[in-house]
Amino acid sequence: VSGAGIRGKENAHTGKYKKKRKFTLHDLKTKFEKHEVVTTLQCAGNRREDLHDKDHKIFIAPHWVVGAMSTAKWGGVKLRDVLEECGINVDDIALGKEEPPEGVEHIQLEGYDSDETGYTYGGSFPFVKAVDGLGEVILAYEMNGEDLPRDHGYPVRMIIPGHVGARQVKWLHKIKLSNTPSTKSYQCKSYLGFAPDITFEKDLAHWPPARLDQAPIIHEQPVTSFVCNPPQNAVVGMKGATDFTFKGVSWSGGGRQIQRVDVSVNGGDSWTASELYKPIEQKYNHHWAWTQFSKTMALPEEVQEKLKRGEKAELNITSKALDSAFNVQPSVMAPYWNARGIAINHWYHVKITLDPNLPKGEIIRSEPEEGFANTPSGGHFDRKWAMGGWKLDPQHNTGMRETAPPAQKVENE
Repeated sequence: VSGAGIRGKENAHTGKYKKKRKFTLHDLKTKFEKHEVVTTLQCAGNRREDLHDKDHKIFIAPHWVVGAMSTAKWGGVKLRDVLEECGINVDDIALGKEEPPEGVEHIQLEGYDSDETGYTYGGSFPFVKAVDGLGEVILAYEMNGEDLPRDHGYPVRMIIPGHVGARQVKWLHKIKLSNTPSTKSYQCKSYLGFAPDITFEKDLAHWPPARLDQAPIIHEQPVTSFVCNPPQNAVVGMKGATDFTFKGVSWSGGGRQIQRVDVSVNGGDSWTASELYKPIEQKYNHHWAWTQFSKTMALPEEVQEKLKRGEKAELNITSKALDSAFNVQPSVMAPYWNARGIAINHWYHVKITLDPNLPKGEIIRSEPEEGFANTPSGGHFDRKWAMGGWKLDPQHNTGMRETAPPAQKVENE
């Protein structure tokens, strides 16, 4: 931990204190009180593929569908306790009685992980979140009651409840108090919210663009929800059935509570409220964890008639959540489309087929020969997908299991 205001060991020669402190994993486990928090982590670009079509191109990876979101119980030590140990008066700063030392506004983070060039991952988040007594920012060394798994950042990762996953750095190596945000590209380039008319080809291919001041960095995410069960493109057995059950998850950034999730089986032409389920209690503006929703509802009469005739029927299921600030999901992406593909929260549509000849409740997942069943909200990928990547070149339409190299052009001597 380094930066403004940090009080480290005294230099025996100068009598001054170093602005740096080091803590081992053993120090964190033995010198500080353990704190646990249940929180949802979602990638800033979850559902990014929904913003990529023939008219709108997203030149940043990965192109998530809806899978970049999860919830866990994290255990560790509060960052504010560590900062207090370093000499920061976190209580008075949090109460507004004292200004942060030397104008500190940001907590910069760096992980041990790096790309092939040696460039390490990192980011930053607001200092006021770190010192907030109810902010619950922790240096996590446990996940769901066990040692933090390697894939989730062992030995220590930062957990910042209510914030985007990109800021919650794994394999944490350094913490720095600063008056500027991190200069890592993952902070100052990749996760900026540009206006809908800004495109990569026209504006972002050469850096910096003309109006960076109009592209804020994302920290807290907008309200969202999506149906998880049945899965996208599934066939659902409905023999003798007149009603239908589906389930999903909803969440809002910044600790805002999910107050209601409305659902529709006709693509949003009509709506009704679902039932909410959250097995843990969380306080006002500290609803860090997602809320599950479910609904059993009678099928539309025209669908029931079709099933009675032994015919299959199609449903277009969607949802829209309302949070405690009365934010609600937009119906389409047009008002907020952005070239970085972040903060995606328009209605997610799950298209399924009801089969009157299969036992009620039986679900047959879509298993295409290539690719995977979970598709964008429109129900298909813009380009055909193979396990090895996008099939852009017809000459090399190969999956990752096909090991034969492409034909090489031989020049005539």
